[in-house]
Amino acid sequence: MENSVMTQHPLFSIVLAGYRTEPYLQKALDSVANQTFRDFEVICYVEESPDRSLEICRAMAERDPRFKVATGPKSGSGGPTRNYGIDHASGEYIVFLDGDDWLLIDMLEKLAGRLAQTGPLDILAFACVTTQSEDVDPAKAGKRTNFSAQDADTVFSGPDAIRRVGRKGGAFLAYSVLNIYRTAFLRENHLYQPGGILEDFAWMPRVWYLAKRMTYLDEVFYVYRRRAGSLTTEASARVIYDIAETVLPRLFDLASGEPIPEDILTIWSNQWISMFYWFLFHPVTSGKISDDDRKKALNMLFAGDGWARFRRIGARTTRPKRLALPLIRLAAKGFPFPAKFYFSRLYYPLIERKGKGKKE
Repeated sequence: MENSVMTQHPLFSIVLAGYRTEPYLQKALDSVANQTFRDFEVICYVEESPDRSLEICRAMAERDPRFKVATGPKSGSGGPTRNYGIDHASGEYIVFLDGDDWLLIDMLEKLAGRLAQTGPLDILAFACVTTQSEDVDPAKAGKRTNFSAQDADTVFSGPDAIRRVGRKGGAFLAYSVLNIYRTAFLRENHLYQPGGILEDFAWMPRVWYLAKRMTYLDEVFYVYRRRAGSLTTEASARVIYDIAETVLPRLFDLASGEPIPEDILTIWSNQWISMFYWFLFHPVTSGKISDDDRKKALNMLFAGDGWARFRRIGARTTRPKRLALPLIRLAAKGFPFPAKFYFSRLYYPLIERKGKGKKE
C-alpha cells in the first residue's frame, strides 16, 4: 500500500518521546520516515534534555514537513509527552513511540489494512520484541504480547480483552506502546496519563476497561530497546516510591470508583499484586533497594486507609499471594526478613518451576 504525503487529518499521529535519547533517536525517526504507509504526522516532544535530542528532531522536521517538534520542562515521566500528543494530534489514531525504540517499516500499512477490515476501533493491539542491540530479527526474537493468535480473529470489548489476558495467565504487559488508540476515544474519556515513572501501569487498566471495540493483530511491529539506566528498567527507591504514591492508589481508586464485574476485579487484583511484589520483593530487585527505602514505601502506601484497601485487593488474589499479606505488614513495621525469605525461597522459585518466568 502506498500513498502520498500527509493529509490535513492523517490516519496516524506518531507521538515520539525524545528525552535523553541522542544515541538512538535517529534510528527511531528513520523508522517512521521510511514507513510504507505515508499518511501520518509525527509529534516529537522533547523535554529539557542535556544532549542533542532536540537538535536531531528539529533537523528531521526541516527535511520532512510531517515531523513537528514541541518542547517542555523535564518531568521524569513519559506521561507529559503522551498527554501533549493526545491534545495536539491531528490523526485519527495515536501511535506512541519512545525515542530509544523503533518501528518495523510496514507497521502503519498493516495497521491501516486491519482498520479497513474492522471499521473504527478504540484500541488495536499488536506484538513487540525486545533487544539490547541495534539489530534484531523479529522472526527469531521472543515475541511479547498480551494476546494469543486466536484473539486476532474477532473484535471484542475492553472488558473482554481483560478477561482474555486473565485467562491466559502470566504478566500483563502494561506498555502504552503495544497498542494504537483512537484519538477521539482518549479525549472523550479524558484518558490522560498520570505523572510518575510507571505511568503505564496506572493508565492501561482504565483505558482497556472503557474500550468498546478492540482487536489484536498478531504481528510484531515494535522493537523495544531494553537499556541500562532507562526508567522502565530501573529498580530503585524512586520506582517503589512511585508505586506507593501514584500507581497503586490510582488502581485502588479505579477498583472502587464504579461497579466493576467481580471476575475483572479478580484478574486486576492478581495483576496488580504481582507487579507490586516483583518490584519490592523479587530477588533481582531486592538487592537494589534498601530495607529502609522499602519500609518507607510500604508506609506511604499503607497510610490512612491504604492498608485496608491493599488488603481488600489482596483478598481476591491466589493463595500464594494471600499468604504473603501478613509478611508484607511485618515488613512495613521494620521486619522485612520473613517476607524476603518467603519470596526468595518459596514464592518465586515456585513460579519458575511452573514455567511462568521471572514475573508472575
